Amino acid sequence: MKIKISRLSSFSANQVFSNEELLIEIFLRLPAKSLLRCKCVSKKWNSLIDSPEFTRLRVPCFNPARGLFLHCSSFLINPFHQFVPFTLENPIPAPFHKLTFVDDPSGIRILQSCNGLLLCCSFRVHEPNINYYVYNPTTQQFVTLPRPGGSRQISRAVLGMKLAFDPWKSPNYKVVCIRFSDEFFPDDQHYQIEIYSSQTKKWRVSGPPFLARYDIGFTYTGVYWNGAIYWECGDNSLRFNVEQEKLEKFPMPCIGRSWDDHEESRVAYYGESCGYLHLVQVYSRHKLAFFNIYEMKTDGTEWFLKYQVNVEGVVDAFPCIIRRYLEPTDWHYLAMAVLCVVRGEKEEDAFMVLHIPKMVKRYNLTDYTFQKLCEFDNTSSIQDNQFQDEDEDYELPVSLEFRSFSAFQYIESLFCL
Repeated sequence: MKIKISRLSSFSANQVFSNEELLIEIFLRLPAKSLLRCKCVSKKWNSLIDSPEFTRLRVPCFNPARGLFLHCSSFLINPFHQFVPFTLENPIPAPFHKLTFVDDPSGIRILQSCNGLLLCCSFRVHEPNINYYVYNPTTQQFVTLPRPGGSRQISRAVLGMKLAFDPWKSPNYKVVCIRFSDEFFPDDQHYQIEIYSSQTKKWRVSGPPFLARYDIGFTYTGVYWNGAIYWECGDNSLRFNVEQEKLEKFPMPCIGRSWDDHEESRVAYYGESCGYLHLVQVYSRHKLAFFNIYEMKTDGTEWFLKYQVNVEGVVDAFPCIIRRYLEPTDWHYLAMAVLCVVRGEKEEDAFMVLHIPKMVKRYNLTDYTFQKLCEFDNTSSIQDNQFQDEDEDYELPVSLEFRSFSAFQYIESLFCL
């Protein structure tokens, strides 16, 4: 009887192994870490899991983020990244706290998250000739990028790098470099674009030098969405279509004014989630707890108002975020930062991630409830709100450790570098 069972099991295993359709159905139900182990079983399994067809079946639409990497700016060397999972039920473990995939003397920090890949660089942010990397935190694979132009002189003028990766359109990625132009211009505000392709493994110059304002923020800003990179800077906002290699301005939603056309507004957050581009505006004149969340139309022509959010409930629950030593109309009156807007498969899955002193909150955009995602116990740069002096009341300045430009989404991806 034992021999018959053994033979039957062996026969069944061979049937499964040789049946690609059955294998795909099994692989589609496995978590990412189990799939990585399956890739080591055989060349056939590895090829099947790496195929673009399998990727499209496994993730038929844009993949939602599982958490956030928060760059701890207080670390001057060997930067540390705090990981915040988006769910409290069975939260995923931190993929990493420090990036150690290569021995970089000054440590490595994240510059951008794009559809499962991270664009990283040496932490020597103010030194020339820093190294740039593309890293997949799920597979732990990485690529060290060659220097733009192949010379040290050109790399000294690099202002920013942006990753353009869409696994649903192409198995290749590109990196867009913005640097000062080599040509002489008297105003010194002319820039040049270079593009690196993972397919050719080379950099090449794209288009002529272009003129842009000095405060466009090429170094730390820029979002890849729908085939283009968007840099938000009020009326001077730019986007670069990576496929067509076309640079142009794009519209912004009433930057500087709000509902009654008398209140100034600012951009509190600007980012992408699950194929949607979002922009969050915050307003002055006692409306600092009111956010307008705009969404860009799929054709990139204009914004429309997607959500109106009032987070006064958070302020009431945590009055320590009020900086009472400032005027209520001051932009910094509330110690609160929008780290990201996250969309899901369903409308009710949409939420906003807020950072207040010592903790990160998840704020649901449809039922307006909020919950704590994590709390920071040993963060030296975040201080208690106030204390009592013998002679007078003294309120200690409240600080936030994280901002939207130091928060990076973690998206699981099996893409091979």
